Amino acid sequence: MKKLLLPAIAFFSLCVTTGFAQQPVHCASENYKQQKLAQDPSLQTAIDAEEQAATQFATDHPNGYQNRSVITIPVVFHIVYSNATENIPTSRITAQMDVLNKDYRRANTDTNLIPGIWKSIAVDCEINFCLAQRTPLGTWSDGIERRQSSTTSWSMNDDMKYASTGGLNIWDKTKYLNIWICKLSSNILGYSTFPPGNASEDGVVLDYRYVGTTGATAPYNKGRTATHEIGHWLNMRHIWGDDGASCSGSDNVSDTPNQADENYGAPSFPHTDGCSSSAPGVMFMNYMDYTDDASMYMFTAGQKTRMWATLNGSRASLQTSNGCQAPLGIAQSMMQGTFSISPSPTTGAFIINFGNASPENFDLSIYNILGEKIYFQHYDALNEAELHLDLQGNPSGIYLVEVISANGRTTKRIVLDKP
Repeated sequence: MKKLLLPAIAFFSLCVTTGFAQQPVHCASENYKQQKLAQDPSLQTAIDAEEQAATQFATDHPNGYQNRSVITIPVVFHIVYSNATENIPTSRITAQMDVLNKDYRRANTDTNLIPGIWKSIAVDCEINFCLAQRTPLGTWSDGIERRQSSTTSWSMNDDMKYASTGGLNIWDKTKYLNIWICKLSSNILGYSTFPPGNASEDGVVLDYRYVGTTGATAPYNKGRTATHEIGHWLNMRHIWGDDGASCSGSDNVSDTPNQADENYGAPSFPHTDGCSSSAPGVMFMNYMDYTDDASMYMFTAGQKTRMWATLNGSRASLQTSNGCQAPLGIAQSMMQGTFSISPSPTTGAFIINFGNASPENFDLSIYNILGEKIYFQHYDALNEAELHLDLQGNPSGIYLVEVISANGRTTKRIVLDKP
């Protein structure tokens, strides 16, 4: 928190790093906002209206917002790459989703590190995320699309968001959280639009090196870059208020301590500065600071209220999105039981195990992301409980394995990673 109330918020955020061992990084959100405002000065009206709505919502919920039902936000990842390294495997995406769902539900394993003085305000934000199960046109999706581009790095001009400039177009922002993954220039970790966002650019951009956990680049290898940037997408400001080292800016949240500027690395608690000079000091472990991934692990009740102001305001349509619901057809009958698949993810070979209930006279089909049948085989009976199959040579992504017998239909997913 900072003392000055209701400053105009940045319409966009941009978080950059010059390298862990170099000088502390600086956020270019203000420059980015000015660039957008220069292109369209009317954006200031939307910025001001969003802030007024968030302030009124907080006033209407002085004890914090307790939602009656958890929202699940459909997410689509647009991966734009120039080489195989940048085309990160699906396992990195699923790991990132796991981080988001734990961080926004206060289910992360490092909540035990939250200082005792702030444990009571460290909250479950009651926000879940799912990989989109359908496209805007209603066809089945695994929530990931990929495109190879001749562009080797991308700047904050948002070219990665347009097919016409080598990127991938946005999905309907009223139904999906759009996340673009690419190689960002100038050592940028990621950036995000603030609400309400426009129809063609709204969403989050992440450098491929800082997505997920295993395979991501330390010290930003615990998926918290996405947690941070989605915070901006839900109208969270940086905890220090983007005012330099003075104590006059504000994140417009009442329960975050006044903070001079951003923190880096892995501070020890208590950590004080010129704005909070005595214990407990500043809340450097907040997701909206700049510390290493391993040093951030909490949102506050006030931040939750601010996020839900957006989810009941300019992003309210997400509450009725059907993006998490698979369309009727092959994905409708997905259920547990009948058989298991291992390993998943796989680079090709996998095993279907029927256990002690091997069916007779059954059809086995495999479908790709488009719902196209890429494999079919009828079996009268099995001599063993296992089937050994191979998806090698197919594009990486999520596939559906379907078994139809006299006992019914069962469909399960398998994730194919690149070798």
